[in-house]
Amino acid sequence: MKLQDEMKNCKGVLTVCVRKNGRVVERWQDNNLIVDAGRIRMAELLGGTKANQHVTHVGIGSGSTPADPGDINLTNLTLVPVKAAVIDGKTVHFDFFIGTDIGNGTAIREFALFCADETMFSRRVRNGTIEKESDIEIEGYWEIHF
Repeated sequence: MKLQDEMKNCKGVLTVCVRKNGRVVERWQDNNLIVDAGRIRMAELLGGTKANQHVTHVGIGSGSTPADPGDINLTNLTLVPVKAAVIDGKTVHFDFFIGTDIGNGTAIREFALFCADETMFSRRVRNGTIEKESDIEIEGYWEIHF
């Protein structure tokens, strides 16, 4: 029997629903990149050197540079608290909601998960843009699979 290291296969999936004036105008789902800082944070949590520094926020930004393992921030960052985090076996599920009063004027091209100390955990850059205005709300969830 061959042993397989599942941590190297750790991956995430971001799912987003965009509503304009309460009507769904877009549904989108795609994989993300767990950045080096996120992998370091996992090691620190396991080693007990970074207590209480778990994922607490989703970030939105306007950058269009492709995701890279060395990423540490988003362009024109706005942070939104995670509404709920649920652990189900080897999956962590983070719910978030970006209301009509958050991030207005931002051409959203990127999303990220951030830890309590604002260390980026993972990042996803969209092909298209969400022009965030006061009639737009975004609901979604981010799953990390181990």
